[in-house]
Amino acid sequence: MSEKEYFEKLLAGVEQSLKEEFLSLKQLNEENFSEYKDQFSEVFWKLYEAIAQNIDETSPLEQKFFLRLGLVDPRYLTKDDLERIKECMISQPDDTFYYVDEWLVAVKNGKINPSTFEEVIQEQPQEKRTYDYTWIEKEYERKLFERNVEEEKLKDLVKGVQGKGPYTKGVYVIFDEITKSIGKLKKLDNDIKNLKETLDKAREQAQAVQRLPKSNGKSSAFTEPLVIRQMVKKTVGKLGIQYPALTSNYLREISAIFSKKNSLKLFEELKLLDPTTLRRTIKGTEVFMSPFVILVPGYGESGFCWEPIEGLNIYGRGRIVVPIFSRKGLDPFYQAFGEYRWKLEKELSFGRWMEEGLTGEYYQYLEENKLKGQPAEYFVKDYILWLSKEANGIQKLDKAVREIFWKYMPFDDSVKEKLSKVSYIYQQLWERDLRKRQRDQY
Repeated sequence: MSEKEYFEKLLAGVEQSLKEEFLSLKQLNEENFSEYKDQFSEVFWKLYEAIAQNIDETSPLEQKFFLRLGLVDPRYLTKDDLERIKECMISQPDDTFYYVDEWLVAVKNGKINPSTFEEVIQEQPQEKRTYDYTWIEKEYERKLFERNVEEEKLKDLVKGVQGKGPYTKGVYVIFDEITKSIGKLKKLDNDIKNLKETLDKAREQAQAVQRLPKSNGKSSAFTEPLVIRQMVKKTVGKLGIQYPALTSNYLREISAIFSKKNSLKLFEELKLLDPTTLRRTIKGTEVFMSPFVILVPGYGESGFCWEPIEGLNIYGRGRIVVPIFSRKGLDPFYQAFGEYRWKLEKELSFGRWMEEGLTGEYYQYLEENKLKGQPAEYFVKDYILWLSKEANGIQKLDKAVREIFWKYMPFDDSVKEKLSKVSYIYQQLWERDLRKRQRDQY
């Protein structure tokens, strides 16, 4: 593809004046980077918002990669770096991880509600919002499937109960299994009832929201592009690389690339290392509910939680932000989930976060040790160590913190058992868990 064809596709649908300004400053920036860097950055963001406003499923790949990666011109990258980012150019459907272009399209189509953004929302008339209950439907269907599997298992067990004389020991073993199966069916049915009740209520709320009139008959502006810019700015930080365009000069400083493929692999590991952060309890029923993860461009130094729940809907999924191009290795990924866990606990504690649960015990630990500063910052740093070091048997946390995390953010049993063979410290914690479970059975 020629240079002319490339930029025709990148700038398709953009106002002529902005096209000219962008191409002019692009050339000046290439000729004298130090002098025109800031001006080019400003016109980059003007173009970014213009393209974001019009993005849809049929937009050219050049525009999608511009929003997704900050890719202005492939010639800014060496052949090796183009190969390095190739995975990020592959789109694979997923309801947890989104590249920016995918996220904007999902918000535009009403699949996901707009992100809370006070500075913008206060200035714009409110559009009626959808009420997302797809995750409740998924959990409801999953529980129905689990119950169906258990029903079939029970039927097979009952078939094994037969004998011409006294029942054998084998039949009594089957009785025990039948009792367990019936108990599991009762628990599943209770979960299904709770989810059905929540689902029905969510559908009613969704219908009520749809019936709300639009303000002055006008639809609100699409503000998500402005939110995305703030997200990128926050991942970069005040002292980070503010230049938004993707170039090999700055890619040299990148130590990890969070393509969707790599992120999903880390996410599967997270399900074993911190399963409780990915679950929510609804009326006593535990369901899987991960926050949305938005993968943003820019040379990022940190990941963070944008909002732990959706607006005021405590059953709504939160959203966290992870920079695709990380200058801090895997830390931004863990950091985002750590901050999400802290904020979610605070949100659901209804004002008692310093007294109860994970945040309460951790806050009391900070107080007892006279550690000053923001509790969330201490927590996130320890959370990163918990997943990156302690999960691998490398003891980096204070004993008290390790016990708090083991209690409230336990690793999966397979990880715990593995750790128990590495060190006496983990062996003690694991054996304590097993004793407690044994006591709870009686």
